[in-house]
Amino acid sequence: MRYASVMYLHKGCEEEYKKRHDELWPELAEHLKQHGIRNYYIHLDANESNQNSNRLYATFDADDLDSKALADHPVMQRWWEYMADIMETKTPSFEPVADALQEVFRFNVLQPDKTRVVAVLDIGKTNIKICLMDGQTGALLHIEKRVNGVVDAPPYPHVDVDSIWQWIKGTLADLAQRYFIASIAITTHGATIACMKGDQLALPILDYEYDGVSELKEEYDAARPDFSESFSPRLPQGLNLGTQLFWQQERFADEFAEVDSLLLYPQFWGYKLSGNKAAEVTSLGCHTDLWNPTSCQFSTFCEQQKWAERFPEVMETGAKLGTILPGLAKETGLPASCVIFNGIHDSNASLVPYIGQPMEKLTVVSSGTWTVIATINGKLDSLQEDKDMLANVDALGRATPTIRFMGGREWEQLRSDSKATLNDVNFILENGILAIPAFAKGGGPFAHCEGRIIDRGIELTPAQQSALADVYVALMTDYCLDLMDSSDTVIVEGAFSNNVNFLTLLACMRSQNEIYASRDVTGTSGGAALLSNKSLKLKGRLSLALCDANIKPLLNLYRQQWRDLVGEL
Repeated sequence: MRYASVMYLHKGCEEEYKKRHDELWPELAEHLKQHGIRNYYIHLDANESNQNSNRLYATFDADDLDSKALADHPVMQRWWEYMADIMETKTPSFEPVADALQEVFRFNVLQPDKTRVVAVLDIGKTNIKICLMDGQTGALLHIEKRVNGVVDAPPYPHVDVDSIWQWIKGTLADLAQRYFIASIAITTHGATIACMKGDQLALPILDYEYDGVSELKEEYDAARPDFSESFSPRLPQGLNLGTQLFWQQERFADEFAEVDSLLLYPQFWGYKLSGNKAAEVTSLGCHTDLWNPTSCQFSTFCEQQKWAERFPEVMETGAKLGTILPGLAKETGLPASCVIFNGIHDSNASLVPYIGQPMEKLTVVSSGTWTVIATINGKLDSLQEDKDMLANVDALGRATPTIRFMGGREWEQLRSDSKATLNDVNFILENGILAIPAFAKGGGPFAHCEGRIIDRGIELTPAQQSALADVYVALMTDYCLDLMDSSDTVIVEGAFSNNVNFLTLLACMRSQNEIYASRDVTGTSGGAALLSNKSLKLKGRLSLALCDANIKPLLNLYRQQWRDLVGEL
């Protein structure tokens, strides 16, 4: 944002004013930079024949400027006192009299030395990314990425917080040398929570794939809320967030008794960056058993366990948490004005570009480690608990019918390093080679089934293995869409939006739908960035997926054979 004002210089003080600014105090210059001020110009009207002579016209650029913090700093106070003898100032302070000017025209504005960006911290189960989005256009400018992992050590498998935090700080410090990072948005995977004692973890952040929490299955099942209240299906491992808390409360009673706040995973990282604690609905409503999506409040189970009172205030998704901690700004080189925004659950971030669209209903397939299919403005009537269907909560707090399976993980397990062509897909269809679910235990309609491949005695080439993976995830997506209250338009976001075989197969199987692939490679990161900066111009470029008429008849027979087999599971 550009700020402009007019100030008033005493006559005869023109040279002294320029001299003092030529000798600007280094500590003042640093103070201005730390508040994100750049492109600062002051012009003097020195025309003595003009009644407005000795006016100073000042302009500068800054993002989310904290004017009070800027003005209250001792160095600014001393500067104003130093300048008071040659300028008009306010009483009793020495602040210069400055009248704001209104912008009425702009032409051919040049970019500043550093491009202004929104940094998106995107923590997935498989990978961690920091994506830089242009602060004006929303275009993806840069990605830094590393593999995520779990510490498999006592007291239980847990998030490697220290390693992630060091990587985040080091990466931001490197990027800050090349970009002006005006704000940081956050999106993470769900089913993860931090049990805090003050500003420290009371317990390590439990990995949701830890099976040990199942030892209290009977006790938990007796206590958890009905599906009709929470719209959370009963999931394996720690995928119901309530399961984790229930188990930690029982097995680590002393440590849990000292927990004074519960931070959902996006909000944990928001706290690390800003020092401010909050809660947020998309992570609270993500198959946790802790939230009632239809009434938009904590579930009776969460209240009974006295966990609700340990959550901080529920803040709007994408709300401003605060600015970056001063010590962290100094350590990383980020501007002190860098704003931290309340984060969002990653699958819900994929919905953000579309939740404001005028259409009545829209189905989005968000693909990553999980393939999450959600229908904006859809009905909850079709949800079946035993099919791993649920109501997620979107960024506006609305219950959103959802079904999912671990598509990315299953695809990785089935594929090879060789890319499949449509000819390889044809080979799979012609020979009736079938992958029968499931190949991951985390969830989905067939989570409790053991995956198997019917290979007909044929040894597949690496490319044909990848073709089988493409066919499998397309069939699973098609199956899940049939269970859903889906719309006529289906948009594929994330990894599978670049898989031509997947898109072609889905388009062939679903003539009742128009299947689109998002051409914006940012996926969840783009949605998180849009929440934090609503002026971004994310256009959501889409391309229509087309059916290949040559494979459709064979695919229809193959699909029916696959459906018959999975119907027996």
